[in-house]
Amino acid sequence: MVLSLEEIDSVLERASPVTEAIPSRTLRQWRNELLRASVVVSYAIGVLSLDVEVLTHGSTASTADALESLVDDLPAMLASGWVGGGWSLSPDASASIAAAAAAEVALDQSAGLLGLHMETVTCDLGDPDEVRVLRQRVEHQLEALKERRDQLESRIRRVQEVVLAQYGTGAASVDDWLT
Repeated sequence: MVLSLEEIDSVLERASPVTEAIPSRTLRQWRNELLRASVVVSYAIGVLSLDVEVLTHGSTASTADALESLVDDLPAMLASGWVGGGWSLSPDASASIAAAAAAEVALDQSAGLLGLHMETVTCDLGDPDEVRVLRQRVEHQLEALKERRDQLESRIRRVQEVVLAQYGTGAASVDDWLT
């Protein structure tokens, strides 16, 4: 499934409200959906963060050598890591490991979030107006993704709190968490 901002909003809506009255089986399903979405969103944040760096670099270079300058500086940009990236690291190791393994398919699933990345790849870095407008659009998308990731992570933590509370009251058993 390809995720879009609308699909992420739908995942968040489905996994709400999180209360102790929700069966542990449902909470596990929600947790898995939330973790998968968080991994995909984090991947998209990483890609778009690098795009912002490229577009910022393009806006500071002279028009004549914008591309040459970028090619020279790109290895250092890539070596510095992705600003704003990161992964959902749930205390529930099996879910986190499964979500991290899903990162391999994050590229396919994040296609709905990376349309602006494709525009960045094909834009004319020598055109300051095109670079400026595209950078603003990428920054806007990046902020929307960071907001969604914060919401996803908050909801993941809430699911974990509720499951722990269910253990405490006996409403859920350890076997519920393992299956």
